[in-house]
Amino acid sequence: MFPVILRIGNIEVFAYGVMLALAFAVGAFGLSREAGKIGFSEDRILEMAIWIMVTALVGARILYVLIELPFYMANPLLVFAVRSGGLSFHGGLVGGILAGLVYTRRYKLPQGIIADMTSPYLALGYAIVRIGCLLNGCCFGRPADVPWALPGAYLDGTLRHPTQLYASMAALLIFVYLLYRKNIIRFHGQLFLEFIVSYSIYRFIVEFYRNAAMAGGFLTLGQAASIVAAAGAYTAIRLWPLGRRAKI
Repeated sequence: MFPVILRIGNIEVFAYGVMLALAFAVGAFGLSREAGKIGFSEDRILEMAIWIMVTALVGARILYVLIELPFYMANPLLVFAVRSGGLSFHGGLVGGILAGLVYTRRYKLPQGIIADMTSPYLALGYAIVRIGCLLNGCCFGRPADVPWALPGAYLDGTLRHPTQLYASMAALLIFVYLLYRKNIIRFHGQLFLEFIVSYSIYRFIVEFYRNAAMAGGFLTLGQAASIVAAAGAYTAIRLWPLGRRAKI
């Protein structure tokens, strides 16, 4: 793996950070284009994207630290060492949703439309970041003897399921699916809920191949969170707003 992709003197450029920045840049560009098509202010949407990104990073780091709390209690200074990874998507999702709700409420933006507009680029950004995980050697899979196994763990040559690539490919499929679905939804906000459902299904499946500890004896924390998220999002799709079609 290549956690550091460039060294200039004592300065190191981390692959994970580069891919995270690239994901944001691609997402911000896509959102700006979508905003122009719908008639929203591109500057306003870009500002919103920045706030969502910052809050999502904070939420992702907080949840990751809480999950790995014993380690960080023994190494408190590493809590702020995020340049090479250590983020939880579920924490980032919660943080980003909260930031989006506050921002759209403050500036009186239509929350459902904004959520739907964001969803495909959220999936695309996720696909890019998971390539960063592969380069960084984190979020790796269990040891495997399949033909496509890779040494995906940092400083460990064991051949493993390349779960980072599984995640990236699944996210690209979700991205394409959301682009297809965006014009045939029943209500504003549905596309974002469908993103949560599709992400949760992928995550539940890939956790069987990921090197993750079981919580409660038979499920990982990622699988438990995915069940809750998928159930909540699917229920919302079916029950609210009871079949009304979306109108712009």
